[in-house]
Amino acid sequence: MTKLYHLHVQKPCSRSCIVLFVVMLFGLGGCAISTPFPNWGSKPPAISEEALVLVLTHIVVNTEQREEFDRQTKRVIDSMRSQPGLIGFSARRELFGNQGWTLSVWANEQARADFVRSAVHQEAIAKSAPAIVTIELKRLTLPREKLPANWAQALALLNDPADKRTYGK
Repeated sequence: MTKLYHLHVQKPCSRSCIVLFVVMLFGLGGCAISTPFPNWGSKPPAISEEALVLVLTHIVVNTEQREEFDRQTKRVIDSMRSQPGLIGFSARRELFGNQGWTLSVWANEQARADFVRSAVHQEAIAKSAPAIVTIELKRLTLPREKLPANWAQALALLNDPADKRTYGK
């Protein structure tokens, strides 16, 4: 006695299904998440400077070496609240891509320079350097009311080629 087995074969995905999948996949590559954006309106009482130092960076990372870069970035972010002269900061990165951005605002140039020379920042730079493909950096001195209110404004400032420095391999 022979048994007959019924095999259910699902129809292959249509072209429109494949197109939708590809669009979603590439669309997510541009999605980004960030730490909360600072509220510049809340002025700490100890800070009386009219002009503040805004630092914006755009970093492209080699995805094969991203793990160490992300570890070092977390260390720096965890240290930010204890940095003297810091007014506010935010970090942003693509969910499925290889790009990241940072924004920090300092009471003055000395506070910014002290952070750049800090042990946590120097170690992070040294350990994550092999993963960095390019860095775009912009430093501006602005009155509080001219600071970007969101990432769209911050990215517009960064994309303006004036006063932007680019480093890469």
